[in-house]
Amino acid sequence: MLADDFFLVAWDTTGTGKPRLHLQGIALGLAGALLGELVMAERITVRGVHLRLTDSRRLGEAVADAVLADLGNSPQHTDVRTWLAYLAQRAITNVTGRLIRAGLLERLDPKLLKRKQSRYFSTDFGQGTWPSARLRLALAKGQPLTPYDMTLAALVDACGMTDLLMEDPADRPAARRYLTTVLAAMPQPLGDLTRQVSAAVGDSVLTYRT
Repeated sequence: MLADDFFLVAWDTTGTGKPRLHLQGIALGLAGALLGELVMAERITVRGVHLRLTDSRRLGEAVADAVLADLGNSPQHTDVRTWLAYLAQRAITNVTGRLIRAGLLERLDPKLLKRKQSRYFSTDFGQGTWPSARLRLALAKGQPLTPYDMTLAALVDACGMTDLLMEDPADRPAARRYLTTVLAAMPQPLGDLTRQVSAAVGDSVLTYRT
């Protein structure tokens, strides 16, 4: 699932167990990924700043179906940024819960009062690093991306993590040039969605720094 892969990029699950970005940025990225899952499943569409439910049939996955139910219960709310803010409130909990239930993640809760943030660790090193490694190689080599990986790369960039993803500084210029091409070629609903995520994360960075 898209949000699962985004989490594995945004969180150092094969090292420190800590986030690579401030939590609000990760939460908004995950919220965008959860909506992206529904776009790719043809349950919602996004145009500009608005989204619309097009098919209320369940997907058979608890987290995605809960988001779908929320959208169906509040059809009057169509603003993408409103839904990003709403879903971000529980996005980390919901997505890590899904990964834990799938046996792909373990949570280490803090034992000391001064440590308030849980740490998350992949149960399989290869699976934990694969989303980052896949994107890193594709962007560095200019390889074709599926709409799924286009969206994942766009969400990573929207959250300001492209340089973190491209660990070798020598690879970053070529990756950014190729990413510009990728973003321009994205399917319209996914492109509009990721632009809204970028705007929301940009606002959260300003709030975070003040």
